[in-house]
Amino acid sequence: MEISYVEELLTQRARLLARRDSTSAHPCIDKEIEELRQQALELFFKFQDGMAQFSDLMPICLVLEQRVNTNRAFLKWERDFGIAD
Repeated sequence: MEISYVEELLTQRARLLARRDSTSAHPCIDKEIEELRQQALELFFKFQDGMAQFSDLMPICLVLEQRVNTNRAFLKWERDFGIAD
């Protein structure tokens, strides 16, 4: 993984996934995904400050990437087949 990809994963894709069910009237955050994202962000900031290795981010980022990809496929499937709660 490249640094720019990890930054996008943490600041955009995982953030949006954690908030996928939110509306302005009913804010909702997936706490499990958000906690992983926050842990990874802390490590990312430490990496930027020279206090951690980039490789320290990989285990968390791989889990986040898998969740983003899995949920993206599920949400697309749900949209394609018109299945809703």
